[in-house]
Amino acid sequence: MGKRPPPSLLMVGTVHRDPRGKAKLLRLLQREKPSAVSVEISPYARIFRSQKAAAFRALLRENLGSIHREDGLAWGQILSHSAIQGIFLLLKEPYEWRAAMAYMEETGCKVLDIDLSEYSEEKLSHLSELISRENLRTLLSFSSSGLDEQVKQQYGRARFLFSHPPSVWLDSRELRERESIMAERIRGFVLQGEGEKFAHVGGWEHLLETNGQNSLYNLLKDLRPRRVLLAHGET
Repeated sequence: MGKRPPPSLLMVGTVHRDPRGKAKLLRLLQREKPSAVSVEISPYARIFRSQKAAAFRALLRENLGSIHREDGLAWGQILSHSAIQGIFLLLKEPYEWRAAMAYMEETGCKVLDIDLSEYSEEKLSHLSELISRENLRTLLSFSSSGLDEQVKQQYGRARFLFSHPPSVWLDSRELRERESIMAERIRGFVLQGEGEKFAHVGGWEHLLETNGQNSLYNLLKDLRPRRVLLAHGET
C-alpha cells in the first residue's frame, strides 16, 4: 500500500458581519470539501448568543423605538445605518459558524469552536453599554457608508495586505495569547487527520504574513497552509 498524503490546511479569511457571508462560505466549503472545519468563535460566545441574545435584541429594539419617537428619526434611517445593522449582526450567531454547521449537516464533517472564551466574555461584557440609548444616539449621529460598501472596502484592504505584507501590525499580549492557543489547537487537529483536508475559518487579519510578529498564519506556516479570501479567491 502507498503512503497516504500528508494532511493539508486551508485558511479562509473573512470579513465579520458580511451580509452575504454565509452563502459564500458554504459554497466555498462545498467546493473545497474539507473533512473538518474550525471557526474563530468560542464556546462562551455561542452559549451567550443562544441564552442571552434575544433579551439584548429586545432591549435594542426598545431603545431604538425611543429614539424614533423622541428624536423624530425615521425607522428607515435608523435601520439602514451600518452601525445599527452591525449591532444586530453581533447579536446573531456569526455567519462563519452557521455556514460551517450547514456544511456539517450536509457532510457529517467535524466543526470545532477554537477561540478563547475569556476573550469573548470580556468583549461581550460591553453589550449593555453598546446598546444604550446614549451610545445609539451617538452612533446614529455619524454619517456612514452602507454595510455592503464597508465589507467591500475591508476585502479590498485584505487583498492588498495579503500581497503586500505589513512591516508593522497590531500587537498585544492578549492577541499573542489568542493566536498562539488557536494555532496549537489547529495544529493538533491537522496532524491528527493524516491525508485529510482541514479548513480554518476566521477574520482575515489573523491570516496576514507579518514581519517578526506571530500572526496565526505565521505560527502555522511550517504546515504550508493555503490562504483564501472569501470574497476574492486564493492568494
